[in-house]
Order: sequence, then C-alpha cells, then structure tokens
Amino acid sequence: MDFSYLKKKKVLVVDDFANVRRSVKSQLIDLGIDQVWEAAGPDQATKAVHETRFDLILCDYNLGKGRDGSRLLEEWRTQKVIRPDTIFVLITAETSRDVVISALEFQPDDYLAKPFTMEVLANRLHRWFSRRQALLPMLVSLEKHDWPAVAQTSKDIMESQPKYRAIVQKTYVEALIQMNQVTEAENFLLGLLDKRYQSWAQTQLHRLDLLQKKYEAAETGLIEVITRDPNMIDAYDLLTEALAAQDKGTEEQEWLERGVSRSPRNISRQKRLITITQTNQDFRRANTALRDVMNMSAGTMHDDIGNYLSYMRHLQLESESIDNEQRKREIAKEIASVNRKVHERYPSDINAHLFSLAMGIHKSSQPQAEKHDTSLNKLFTETFESIEQVVPETALAVAEAFYMATRINDADSMVVSFKKQFHDQPDVIRRLDELQAEPVSMVSRAEAKKLNLQGIGLYKNKEYRESLPYFSKAMELSPRHPGIILNFVQSHLLHMKAEGVDKKEVALCLETIQRLDYLPKDHYQYERYQKLKANLESIA
Repeated sequence: MDFSYLKKKKVLVVDDFANVRRSVKSQLIDLGIDQVWEAAGPDQATKAVHETRFDLILCDYNLGKGRDGSRLLEEWRTQKVIRPDTIFVLITAETSRDVVISALEFQPDDYLAKPFTMEVLANRLHRWFSRRQALLPMLVSLEKHDWPAVAQTSKDIMESQPKYRAIVQKTYVEALIQMNQVTEAENFLLGLLDKRYQSWAQTQLHRLDLLQKKYEAAETGLIEVITRDPNMIDAYDLLTEALAAQDKGTEEQEWLERGVSRSPRNISRQKRLITITQTNQDFRRANTALRDVMNMSAGTMHDDIGNYLSYMRHLQLESESIDNEQRKREIAKEIASVNRKVHERYPSDINAHLFSLAMGIHKSSQPQAEKHDTSLNKLFTETFESIEQVVPETALAVAEAFYMATRINDADSMVVSFKKQFHDQPDVIRRLDELQAEPVSMVSRAEAKKLNLQGIGLYKNKEYRESLPYFSKAMELSPRHPGIILNFVQSHLLHMKAEGVDKKEVALCLETIQRLDYLPKDHYQYERYQKLKANLESIA
C-alpha cells in the first residue's frame, strides 16, 4: 500500500499519558508521517488546533478530570476551530456500552480501540483519508447548511462511489427533510427498506410521521424500532417527542429514562429529562439529573454558574413539595454545599449574590415583615443595575421571589425586562412566560392542569355549564393562567348564547379576563384574549 501521500499530513495526538503519545507518534512516523504534534490534555490540544490546521486528530477518550475526547470534539465543532476535512478519531480502551454509545453520539469519524498494531493503524489511515477525500464536497456544503448543495453532492457520491453509499444516505435524507421535501424523503427511505431493514432508515421514516403530526403512528413505529435495536438512540428522542405531543407525560419520562440509561453523557437529553420529571412532579429524579448535568458540565463548554443555580433552585422546589423531614434536611445540606462551591468558583459573579438573596426571600416565613420588604427593594434595585450580567436561572429565581411575595407589578416588570435580555433564547422566554402565567407551586400547577383538562373534556361535549366549576377551581389554584381563564370565559359565553345573556355573568367574566391585562401582544393567547374581551364588551 502506497503511503507516500501521508508525508505532508499534519497529525495531532492527544493523550494524558506520555508513553502512549510517544508510541502512537512513533507508529505514525514509521508510516511516513513527518509532522506529528502531541498534546497532554484539553488545554494544550485546544491551543494546538488554534495554531495549526491538522489533517488528522487522534484523541484519547479519557483525558482526566473535565473534558473528555467527546466533549473536546463537541467544543471544537461548535466553535468551528477544526475544518470539515479534519479527521477526528477517538482512541480508547473503554469498552462499556454506555461509554461507547455516548462517545459515538458526538459523531467522531471513527472509534479506535486500544491497543492497536501498526498494521491496524496503517489500514485505518488509508480508509480515513480515502473516505474524507470522497466526502469532502458534501461535508463543506453541510458545514454551510447549504441543503440543496448537500442533497446534490450526496446524490453524486452515491452514484459515483457506491462504497460510501451507506454513509451518504443519511445525509441525503437529512437534506431532503431540511428542504421540507417530505414525500421525496419518504419514497427514498421506503426504497431502502424494501431491500433490507435498517434501523436508522425506519427511525427517519417515523420522524416524517412526527413532522406530519401522525403522533400515534410515530409512537407505535418507534417502539418497534427500539424493540428490534435498543441502541438506536435517535429513536428514543423521537419517541419522547411523539409522546409529549400526545400529553403522555408518564410514558415520555419512562422512555427518556431508557434513552439516558443507554447513553448517559448527552447533556441535552438529560435536560429534557429534567423538564419532564419536573412536570410529572418527580422532583427527586429531576434533581438527580440536574446534579448529573452539573457534574458532567464541569470543565466543558457547558460549564457555567447557571447549572449550579438551577440545581439549588430545584432542590428548594423539591423541599417545598414533600413532608419527609429527613429528606428536607438532606436537601438543606446539599443546597448549602453547592452554594459554597458557587461562591468559591464564582466569587465576583453578581449572579451568586442575587440568587442567594432571592432564595433567602423565597424561603422567608414573614412576607410582610419590614426586613423582608427591605430585602426585596434591595434585590429589585441591584437586579436592574446588573441586568446585562444576569443569567436565566437568576432571572427566574428573582422574578419568582417577587411573585411569591405578591409584588406582582414588580415581578411583571422584571419579566418584561428579562424577556428583552434573553430575546434570542426561546426556551428562556417560554419559562418566563410560564412563571408569569403560573406563579404558583408545582403541585398547584399540576392540580390546576388536571382540572382544566376535565373542564375541556366537558366543553368539547358542549356541556358548558358543567365545565365551569372545573375551570373555576383551576383558577383558584392558578389565578393568572391564560388558557384556564379564557376557557372559563369562553364557556360562559357559549352557555349564555344558549340560555340568554346574564348581566351578572358578563360582569364576572369581565372582571376575570382583566387578569390577563399583562399579556404581551406576541403571546400565543393574545389574539384569543382580545377576541373574547371584545365579545364581552359588546354584550355588557
């Protein structure tokens, strides 16, 4: 095999053991590669990739505390410090299923098990560079998100170089989906599946079901995929989307737990688990996931003060929702421990100060006390003085403290300012909207939701009078929720349409709908609110 083309290639070897680096470097030199760099850890490696454009990076998975090889790859790709033609290969002695699957989720170009011989390395080098050369036009288009070009280059490769067809097919399907060519993607996948079953193709077919809102079909099909191939991680993610769309919270958590068990180091999946466990009021499991995210993020691009603040905030929510005194004491110790870490790691960060102040106010048992009001005034002033430095978790904790202290106008003004601050972060906007609509405990939210759904069931059967007590009870638990308030008003209007206008009933509805004066024009319920308000005013 001719390896003369390797002579000018630049290779970086990343490993925290010097003898391993020397061994791999020696093998590379013996194979004709003259330019080999070494890095003992993430910081040295990051400095190297900023200074030199490498053709190949051989990186150990376990690099000690902090970033592992997968996190390093994620960071470099996110920051675009390595080129599309740079080959990234993970090298590791780890063989456990969860490590292997977690590592492969970051999509390195290959995964090389230790120890390996020079012959194995030589064969892999030839394979890596040959494949990269063939796929380069597609990879360049992919980096630019030029989907028409991705589709065309993928097609060209499938036709001209069939040995890479299996790799390119997935990218071709992704391009079709991104261009909203659903029918074309479906026909292509069905053609592949007619020849032989492939888990990824079947999974993508059910992704198309999701895009077309065929949630039950997606759910059934994805469960079948997972049954046949439990390591098809994408299927777990899509299945939880299908279940969420059908409001099947218990099943969603169950399948997300299975996905996390298979690949526990995916931070975004852990965060989805946090959201659904909180919705299901499984606060202890939510906090386990929050702790995992906090620990996994340490030393990586995901590491920031918000992880610590979120963990403390939700530990406090768990404490408020339980009667177990021993668990409450455990939570208090854990919050104190994490709070010390925050002040040690971020001694000058204003968020540590504001968050501690908000948490102290939130826990106060004397909301009307003069000291309490002084603390609230201080928090209000200092928050607005430092608003550009505030992170989302601080914003939520601060706003919540004012809602819990029934300083609603102050809380609303803060939410408006925070939404401007985080205008480019839709998830934060959603959470602020939810807090503003329901500044009540998670337990009250869950009970209000249950009552609201019961009322909706009666409403759909045109039993408007019978639905009203359910909406009314839901409003007692969650007095500012737009959906519940508008359901209450709309049911009254339809009841009066059938039975005749009642002035007292109209007055009650007008008084109730005024609770939604805080709604911004861009809120998804604003148009409905305006329409129902106008209807009421026309018959008042």
